[in-house]
Amino acid sequence: MREHFERVASEWDSMRLAWYDERVIDELAERARLGRSSTVLDVGTGTGFVAAGLAPRVARIVAVDHAPAILDVARANLHELGIANVDLREADLASLPLPTDSVDAAVANMVLHHAEHPAAMLAEMTRVTRPGGWVAVTDEVEHPYEWMHTEHADVWLGFRKDQVAGFFGAARLQHHGYVPLGMQ
Repeated sequence: MREHFERVASEWDSMRLAWYDERVIDELAERARLGRSSTVLDVGTGTGFVAAGLAPRVARIVAVDHAPAILDVARANLHELGIANVDLREADLASLPLPTDSVDAAVANMVLHHAEHPAAMLAEMTRVTRPGGWVAVTDEVEHPYEWMHTEHADVWLGFRKDQVAGFFGAARLQHHGYVPLGMQ
């Protein structure tokens, strides 16, 4: 999977437009209940699209991804936009480089379907989020497009509502909601 994102890093911003646009940023901000003083973790930041959209709304963002080439694109994008409150870090998304209870919210956009163990990724996001904080995730609804395994390095072909509930429950999140984005 890392190789896929290394290969498509320079094209990712145009590729993602086929699946989602800036509206996802508002959805994540609302679901994570972000405020001006918030410290936010952006898991699987990719080219920094979500981090850039959230940056003017919060105090600080720690944005992590496992692919150095895509982080280089994110760094250039954020620099071009003059955004200085985003700290980019290379990391395994199942072993985040942050202390327990260190952020107010954790968000992940279109990342969960790339995780070998989605519940483990959510548990790690939960670990670094302070008590009372929020974890917000947007992802694909279940679909039959097998070609996504090879062409987009998808581990999962989206998720059913009960799967998402199971992942959140296994991560020991007290409350969760599910709002599908995309066609059902």
